[in-house]
Amino acid sequence: MKKTAYILLLALGLASCNYLEIEPVGKVIPHKTSEFRALLTEGYFRFPYFDSKTYTGLLSDEAGYFYEGTIWEASVGMALSYNYRWDYGRQMKEYPYRDYYRAIFQAQAVIDDILDADKDSEESNEQIMAEAYALRAYSYFDLVNLYGAPYNPETAATDRTVPLAPEIDIEQKYRPSNVAAVYGQILDDIAASERLMEVEKQETNYNYRFSKHALTAFKARVKLYMRDWQEAYDLSASLLPEYELVDLNNPPKADSLPWKAPSKEMIMAWERPFSGAAGDLRNAGFLSEHLLALFDEANDNRRAYLKKVTDYNTSTVGYVPDRSSSDRVSIRIAEMYLIAAEAGSYLPAELENAKTYLLTLKANRLKPEAMDAERTKVEAMNAEQLRAEIADERARELVGEGHRWMDLRRTTRPAIVHKYGDQTVSLVENDSRYTLPFPQSAIDSNPELNN
Repeated sequence: MKKTAYILLLALGLASCNYLEIEPVGKVIPHKTSEFRALLTEGYFRFPYFDSKTYTGLLSDEAGYFYEGTIWEASVGMALSYNYRWDYGRQMKEYPYRDYYRAIFQAQAVIDDILDADKDSEESNEQIMAEAYALRAYSYFDLVNLYGAPYNPETAATDRTVPLAPEIDIEQKYRPSNVAAVYGQILDDIAASERLMEVEKQETNYNYRFSKHALTAFKARVKLYMRDWQEAYDLSASLLPEYELVDLNNPPKADSLPWKAPSKEMIMAWERPFSGAAGDLRNAGFLSEHLLALFDEANDNRRAYLKKVTDYNTSTVGYVPDRSSSDRVSIRIAEMYLIAAEAGSYLPAELENAKTYLLTLKANRLKPEAMDAERTKVEAMNAEQLRAEIADERARELVGEGHRWMDLRRTTRPAIVHKYGDQTVSLVENDSRYTLPFPQSAIDSNPELNN
């Protein structure tokens, strides 16, 4: 197994000689606990923690204007404009694919051999293995939700999606799998991680890594996407007593805002949100008028964290999330309140609790003088109306964090209209383009994807 695994890692350019000895010449093989930690750390790094979040926003109703500034080279900007127009041909900027498999292969290499590693640190081999299983599950979850139909229990077994690679084997043919099989692998990996995970909650400097809390939160997200309302509700609600919400009526220091790694809301700080940093404004999208209209500008404290920017080519003014390029956010407790509310809305016995969870989040985001009317409105809602309000609250709360496109495709798949110059382009309701095709580069390197 080692020979096959590490030859493949070398072929993919995954191995790094700065932390692994060479034995024999031409093969990179870790032996020690610290070396496997380094290998897994590179797996976290190989995961496309930026592109996967930023560029799905261009597909959704989160984006409403395409910024065509001159800071970035024209070829990249033109490629992104095809994403914005849902033109999934060769000219678009490809969404991550290979980088997910790089992370998966590195996690697999850890899973295969970590338990036999020589101990040279206080960290346990089991903890590292648990994180590797979680990393593999998280990677497959993104892949199946980019390149597979939304989970539908009636069709998941036949809905085509990405290949599974549960073993590293250069002789294996990586053919498309189905949505049910990939979700099955995700759940198996989560279960394996649960059996091994030792760290309950990572310290701030290490909260890009998985922990028991992060794994529970991720599982709640998976169960929400699978429409397993009871388990999604139970898992998310179990975490609520463990964390505090940031009250934006008493603004904290800048590094303690909800989307900052040191925040008391943060469960896992790994991926980079779309931000107002100069690097992200290069040919990126302004927030849509539709999204901006969801905010009560007078009473929603989150509105102050949307930054006004200008397209200097056209003098068009728009807004983007006011985030730093150093921000990292994958899972925070606000999402768990929203999952508990949404899942609870499908459970008649939990409907009132679902309303309470939503109102608890709102009370920490809206000005106090707005809450009486908000409570009256929410308490009068039936389950369907509550779900619509939760969808809008997710759009407000999780803006720029990579959720909106996934939320639209897993729920109503509505029509979306984008304007590009003097063009108007659209997705129709339930458009097939809510599922991305395999990237052309992946097909070129693996013709089996056509089978």
